[in-house]
Amino acid sequence: MSAIFGIIDTTPGAKTIFTSTSVYTRDKWTLVADVSFYKISGSTDENLRKLLDSWLNSGVNCVKELYGDFAFVIHNSETGEIFCARDHFGVRPFFYSFTGNRFIFGSLLDSVVSAMKNKPHVRHEYLLNTLITAKEEKHLTPFENIYRLKPGHYLHYSNNNTAIHSYWQLAPEKRIILKNENEYTELLQEKLVEAVKMRCRDVERPGSELSGGLDSSAVTGIAARYCNENHTVLHAYSNVFPQGTDMEIKDEREFIQKMDGFAPFNLHTIDHLSRNITELLQYIIGFQGCYIQQNFSVLCDALYQAAGRDQVQVLLSGFGGDEMVSARTSVQWNELIRNREWRIICEELFHNGVTPRNLFRTARLPINYLKWYLRRGGYTTGVFTRELLDKRFSNIPLNPDFVLENNLRQRLGDQYIRERRDFLAMRQVDRIMHPHLPQRLEYCYAAASQYGIEYRYPLLDVDLIETYLAFPSWIKQRHGINRYAFRQAIKEFVPEAIRLRNDKSGSTIPQTYYCLAKEGDQIRELIGKASQSPTLSMIFDFSKFRTWYEKLVKRAPEDQNFLMPGAFYSYLMMMIFEENQE
Repeated sequence: MSAIFGIIDTTPGAKTIFTSTSVYTRDKWTLVADVSFYKISGSTDENLRKLLDSWLNSGVNCVKELYGDFAFVIHNSETGEIFCARDHFGVRPFFYSFTGNRFIFGSLLDSVVSAMKNKPHVRHEYLLNTLITAKEEKHLTPFENIYRLKPGHYLHYSNNNTAIHSYWQLAPEKRIILKNENEYTELLQEKLVEAVKMRCRDVERPGSELSGGLDSSAVTGIAARYCNENHTVLHAYSNVFPQGTDMEIKDEREFIQKMDGFAPFNLHTIDHLSRNITELLQYIIGFQGCYIQQNFSVLCDALYQAAGRDQVQVLLSGFGGDEMVSARTSVQWNELIRNREWRIICEELFHNGVTPRNLFRTARLPINYLKWYLRRGGYTTGVFTRELLDKRFSNIPLNPDFVLENNLRQRLGDQYIRERRDFLAMRQVDRIMHPHLPQRLEYCYAAASQYGIEYRYPLLDVDLIETYLAFPSWIKQRHGINRYAFRQAIKEFVPEAIRLRNDKSGSTIPQTYYCLAKEGDQIRELIGKASQSPTLSMIFDFSKFRTWYEKLVKRAPEDQNFLMPGAFYSYLMMMIFEENQE
């Protein structure tokens, strides 16, 4: 991987600073890039030359020709012109600050923060959003005067004018019409296999995350076969619960082992965190630049360490599947009726035969359709009812005065209010374009980069996503089977026990619970020390942390929907961050 950083004085002829292993200069032009292109071959230098040629020939439209993961800057030293672009979903981060004639940019937020003449303050809105687990908008960072270039966008500075524009967006209205079910699943398999293969080509030391679920198993199975055919060894890394302890927590070991016996790869299991929790959070703040809003990358540090020791260059992830190609759906009866898909409706109603229940459902369809037709549009909170949100909010230990002053309960509810989408494709676009996705990609990029590892996400392949989005809704949930098309497409690559499983039974990072329970003294010490801070005492009700912690350790089934463990780690990070500021 090639993280980028630079400081550009836009005054014509002024000195610039670039830090990257991928820098290409020609005459007055300099290209600084962090790129992996998947549909063009050649060395890094050749690809950078092609990219600069494309810019010189097509201008801002050059980015429409790119396919892969990328963030880059092109600078004209004579005129001060700057052109920057970021890939479609934000796999490669891009942070920047533009003050006066000074343009600072980087793949890592902390490098941009460190380059600022005056240390920027954490935005109050970021603090509030972190407290209620809301994700920042795509163009914002934790800091004042530092921004993110949104995925699928470019920035162009010329003649003292700065313009930011979208160069790509998903089109939910597009449709792919094929003859039958087999043609859909064959096309999806073709796109899926190619997405994985493209990300494995020319990689000497490939690795993958394997959780035992549908997505990671599919990616690992396809990659393992490709690597085996090309005489390369795939290393797979799985988080498991430590055995021989006094705690019983179900993990995914059973399914991980089934994959291990099915596909040719070297399995490495990780049953510990890399450091104790408080030390780990301190370490994460050090390179993330601030407390963060998602914790997968924090708790996977031991996995990155293991992959780094094995000199893995690229780590494949199944993340992104739940956001589109393997997302759960329900039968879209209203869409089927609207499109007059009578044959499909009959197949869905009576695939298990004619029963009183199916006949009753048939009678209800016109009534439900009429209700749907009359209430189209408007807004909804989905499954996040007022009762659910109240229970979640009651668990988090916030100072009541601070809650009222900043209207935090209302703020929590507002983040779940969204425009009602009448068709599945529109809802799927909303989900995959949600701010949580590029934020997690950025966090994981920074965490893996500490060990020289580049993340790649086959299930976020643009061609794969656009193809699946255009499929009719009935192929995505069929005959009572959710994720139907995806399950059919991965038949050759995973064991049937995984392909047909309906729910994950264990945590993705189960060892976290063991460490949380065993490190209670250190955690309580951190909370006790933080309670002496006047700033933090204005925010938190420290008397409630003990009860919250005990519920997190107990993990009673009736509490699972309300515990908000992600907020717990974020709060601990906020305490450590505040101590560092003093």
